[in-house]
Amino acid sequence: MHIELLRPHTHAGQRLAVGERIDLHETSARWLIAQGVAKAATPTLDAKPARREPASGASTTAATQGD
Repeated sequence: MHIELLRPHTHAGQRLAVGERIDLHETSARWLIAQGVAKAATPTLDAKPARREPASGASTTAATQGD
């Protein structure tokens, strides 16, 4: 379960700041939410879209241009 911290918190020996998002087992996440340390959050998606290479590796521009 994804949560966003509302208070500083130490997780696995690492100090985390307010606003940081982490993914925890649901039981642990719900306990932190009940303690007022965190709130449920949606997972963050990578801002950069995945780069896709052409399947053949050949340039498609040359194939579509006429003489």
